[in-house]
Order: sequence, then C-alpha cells, then structure tokens
Amino acid sequence: MLLLWTRPDTYAELQDIPPPTVKIEQVVEKDIQPVTRVTGKLQPSRTAKIQFQVSGQITQRYVEAGQHVEAGEVLLSIEQGDYQDAVEESRALLKNERDAIARDSRLLELRVQERQLQQQEVERLKKLGKDSLASTSLYEQALQELYRQQAEEARLKHSVDSARSRLMIEQARLNKAERSLERTELSAAFSGTVNTIMVDVGDYVSPGQAALELVQVQTLDLTLEITGSVASKLGLGQIIKVDTRQGERDGEVIALSVDPDPLTNTHSLKIRVPSDDLYAGELSVAYLPGERYQNAQVVPLSAVLYEDGQTFVFELDADHLVRKPVSLIERYKDLHIIEGVETGAKIVSRDVSSLADGQVVNVH
Repeated sequence: MLLLWTRPDTYAELQDIPPPTVKIEQVVEKDIQPVTRVTGKLQPSRTAKIQFQVSGQITQRYVEAGQHVEAGEVLLSIEQGDYQDAVEESRALLKNERDAIARDSRLLELRVQERQLQQQEVERLKKLGKDSLASTSLYEQALQELYRQQAEEARLKHSVDSARSRLMIEQARLNKAERSLERTELSAAFSGTVNTIMVDVGDYVSPGQAALELVQVQTLDLTLEITGSVASKLGLGQIIKVDTRQGERDGEVIALSVDPDPLTNTHSLKIRVPSDDLYAGELSVAYLPGERYQNAQVVPLSAVLYEDGQTFVFELDADHLVRKPVSLIERYKDLHIIEGVETGAKIVSRDVSSLADGQVVNVH
C-alpha cells in the first residue's frame, strides 16, 4: 500500500518528429532514343504445305524429311494409268474432229459446185417450160433437188464455220487431261528442305489433302507482336538489330501489319535475318528503336508519384517540398522522359509515396 501511495504520477511527453531525409537529383537534359526489347522465335522464311490436285494411290516416294530439294524436283507420285488413258482418249477425239472438219470442208466445196450446176439446170428448164418445150413436172423436180442441195450446203457451211469452236473444246479437254497427268507427280514449288511427309506409298490421297511440308531456311523470320506506339516508329525495309545465340546481326523489316489484332490490340511484325548457324525455333531478341528525342528532360522512374490518374514530382524549394504535376512522354529503361519542370530543378529521386506538398525535409 505504501508503494502504491508513493508512486510518481505518469504523463505523456510529446516529441517533435524529425523531418524525413530524402535523396535529391537534378532534372537533366539528354539526347535519347528509347529502344524496345522484344523476344520472339525464329521461323522459316517460307513454308508451304504441298498437296495433290488429283486423287489416286501413292506409288513413289522420292524424298525424306530433312532432304534439300530444288524447285521443280519430283517429291511424290500417284498411279498414272487412268490419267494417261484420258490423255490418249482426248488426243484421239481431237484428231477425229480435225479429220471431220477437213472432210466437211471438202464436201462443202463439192456441194457448192453441184448446187451451182443444179441452179443453172433449174434456170434452163424454167425457160424451156415457157416455150412449152419441157413439162412442168421436170422443172419442179429440178427445183426440189436445188432446195435439197441448198439445205445440205447450209448444213456443211455451219459445220465448217463452227469448226473453230469445236476444235477449241476438244483442245481444252486434251489440255485438262494433260494437266491432270502432270499433277500425278508432286513437285517442289521452290528450293528448300523437306520438313514433314504426311503420306507413304500405298496411301490414297484426295485433292486438297496436304502431303508434304516444304520450308526454306536460307533466311529466317523473327515474328513479333508489338504495341501500336512501337509499330508507329517502324517501316518496311528498316534495319533492326537482332540478338541471337550467335551474336548480334542486322535484320530487315519485311512485314508490318497496319490494323492491330482485335483481341490482343497488337501489331504483327516480321524481321528477316540470315540463317548462318541459326535454326528455326530459336529464341532471339529484337531491339526496336523508338522516336529520337533531343534535349529531353529525364528523371528516374522512382521520382514519379502516381495519384488519382495524375503524375507528380516533388521539387525541393529551400528546405521544403513543392508537388508539381508533370506529363510523362515516354519511358526508357529506368528513366522517364517528362515535361512540366525546369532543367536543373532539384527533385526527390525515390520514396515519394510517403511525402506531402509543403513538407520540410532533410537532404541526403
């Protein structure tokens, strides 16, 4: 009880919080060109799934996967018997048509001569009939024969006149049959390497069925998906630095989509590089240059405060801070290109989220 009675009174002693210590950097101007680093896979510059245009059973397989072939080299073939017969049939029909046209042309010449003689006979009998030297029946018979010859002449003339069209039809049939025969052999569309063969001897193939994949790997394409801001700074034919396992080399922009993908909102970019000691499927990095800025104001990324959709920096004025709104132009590595402060201004370079406008600070 004595201890409780004699204990000292307790009370809280308020102490001033010392000003925070901040690190300061100056806003500087630099000539800068942001570069975007994008990773992608190298792919063959040309790929084709070659397919038969006619149906049949595979009889020969001349190549294997990994084999290099030249343009026009035969890769696969199917049974040709039916197609050869179709060609022979078309050739025979074309010959028959030409012979028939020659025959009709000769018959037409003879029929014209015969009709002219008959017409003269009709004129002679007509004159004799007026003088009562010939009967009316002979005249009518001669006239009927003239009409018959005229009809036959008209038929032959139509046959000869339409000969060109008939020959074109038969020639087209022969051409089609010959093309079908040629298509029984599947040839390389370009010089390249056989990547995959989907059929084997004995398999039956249909038109449009992929039989073989051919790739060209003398050059490789690096296909990337990039944002619109990056795409807007690039153009066809532009030289791009590409980093591969064999070192850095120059690539050329050969394709750049204008309309972005509706799902990813990205643009497709294709860069072609030499394939020296490289292989398809290898990861490589492209360095895509952006807009070049001269005398741009730059600050560290950690110096920017994001608040309510706006951006600020804290400028040091004597011993207290002034929060100033800034516009972010572009980010590059660990720097922000900004507008809104003067070059040489002293700003807080990090830990800005805990600071306030007008706050007194100590400088590190």
